Amino acid sequence: MLKKVITYCLAALAVLLFCGYFAAASFLSSKGRKTELCTGISVRILDSASNRFVSPSDIEEIISSSDVNPLGRPRQEARLTDIENLLESRSAIRHSDVSVSRDGILRVSITQRRPLLRVQTAKGAFYIDDTGYIFPWVSSFTSYVPVVSGHIPVNLEEGYRGVPEKEDRSWIEGMIKLAHYLDRHPVWNAQIQQIDVEENGDITFYTVVGDQKIIFGSTDDIDYKFAKLKTFYRQIVPVYGWERYSAVNLKFSDQIVCTLRDRKEIKKSIRI
Repeated sequence: MLKKVITYCLAALAVLLFCGYFAAASFLSSKGRKTELCTGISVRILDSASNRFVSPSDIEEIISSSDVNPLGRPRQEARLTDIENLLESRSAIRHSDVSVSRDGILRVSITQRRPLLRVQTAKGAFYIDDTGYIFPWVSSFTSYVPVVSGHIPVNLEEGYRGVPEKEDRSWIEGMIKLAHYLDRHPVWNAQIQQIDVEENGDITFYTVVGDQKIIFGSTDDIDYKFAKLKTFYRQIVPVYGWERYSAVNLKFSDQIVCTLRDRKEIKKSIRI
């Protein structure tokens, strides 16, 4: 009987020692993790093949020069959400994802904004991305997108970033519709070299092939107007040549209005 009691006591003692060992090991491991430092920054630009508004060194500089810089601090103290907010406050960065690895490296993944248009104003150049967000043109990298100039009906202050409101927003939305159309049709995107806004608000194109002024008008009926422009290239140019007309007006229903070099107008009714 005594032997059994001693056996049970030794077994219980062994279990207690075993549990105590793992509790101590867990405590020391947790304490060690809390004191591990953030020792470096690793940056990936996920869309660097298409846009190069920011570089890994730019991102490292933004973080290391801020008050949320985690380098040299315990990695558990890294303010990941604050770092993401800091990065996304920079105009060309659309999204950031920040984490800390077990070896103390701050890992940053960046997605940049994708511009559809560049707007040239008296107060500077701006990009409009595919969400309608406007951010300043940067001299370090130029994205090859259609350039809009002329009488821009949106008052953009130098360095503006954000989404315009009210009547400015309406014009931006119309231009985004046009830009999305061009983005989906690479042939038209390559053909249209310059977009101008006339004083009356009409949108006009200047093209790579042919020196006609293409009067597009508003951003309504985009598909229909481009169908008429295709008709001009396929049916009128082969008959009359590239040099006969100085302007092609697509504004009117069922008509393409072509202006001769001597300013006389010839109207041709078409059905699309």
